[in-house]
Amino acid sequence: NRVHDDHENYRDALAWLIASGRAAEASVIASGLLFFWWVRGLAAEGLQWYEQTLNLRPLPPAAESKALLGAAVMWYAQGGLERARTAVTRARTLAHAAGDMNTVARAEDLSARVEWGLGNLEGARDCFTRCIEGYRALAIPWGHGNALVGSSGVPIERDDLDEAERLLAEATSVLRHAGPW
Repeated sequence: NRVHDDHENYRDALAWLIASGRAAEASVIASGLLFFWWVRGLAAEGLQWYEQTLNLRPLPPAAESKALLGAAVMWYAQGGLERARTAVTRARTLAHAAGDMNTVARAEDLSARVEWGLGNLEGARDCFTRCIEGYRALAIPWGHGNALVGSSGVPIERDDLDEAERLLAEATSVLRHAGPW
């Protein structure tokens, strides 16, 4: 709600940064707004800001990876799975090269969900596995637990309810340490 209350200020800041050619700073702010745009159903607006940021040059690889990941999330939210796949693949590559393992883990999570949406259960399982390992290594419980919950869908699709229950029980344990939400 606080972000919603300041939404116009964020829009003004993004517009100014983009007009000033300050891609890295615009990418940081846009990345911080990703969950706001997602939760509030503002994927089209978020995508507009990510695309404007991605059109700026030069764009440092770390900033580009974050903007690509944001754009991929917005395309995913709008059902553009192929565009999301292309963007998240590039985001993951750039983030890995930049040593930004948090963005790598987030990209693996989105990749898993995109692959699942495209019907590629093996690809989804592999991405979820890498995502879970990444968040575990980074000690980020909400990401780790969220990925475990997502990964439980793959065995459900295969009617392996014992494995799904195991993953959900592990997620419950992990998420108890993730905070109040």
